Amino acid sequence: MCPSPFSLRDSVWRGVCNNVNMSMNEPGNQDAALGKLLQEWRADAPLPPHFQQDVWRRIEGAQTSRAPSVWTAIARWIGTALPRPALAASYVAILLALGVTAGWTQARQETARVKGELGERYIRALDPYLVPRQ
Repeated sequence: MCPSPFSLRDSVWRGVCNNVNMSMNEPGNQDAALGKLLQEWRADAPLPPHFQQDVWRRIEGAQTSRAPSVWTAIARWIGTALPRPALAASYVAILLALGVTAGWTQARQETARVKGELGERYIRALDPYLVPRQ
């Protein structure tokens, strides 16, 4: 026999018991002993004090709307903007242009540094006693 529906927990148990009863009525059910054992099983352990109030407090706390973080707002904006193909293509093109420009600038600076260093090495190779310019 299932417990009476006095609380949410009991309602859940009643639903489980109803499902067990329904599965026992199906033809070809070979495990009637297990079904009977499940119907007779009782959970007699007492719940902690204020259990139900704590559960509802946690549920309400999870449902309260929190201020979204910056990353959440950006992710939501991208999620709504990128499904539009023209806008997505323009974003990709802009980001690609920015990446190429940044890479070209950095490579140009590095090339100038290496070129100056190699020039100094060449001069030292020709005249090892030459004092380098400051």
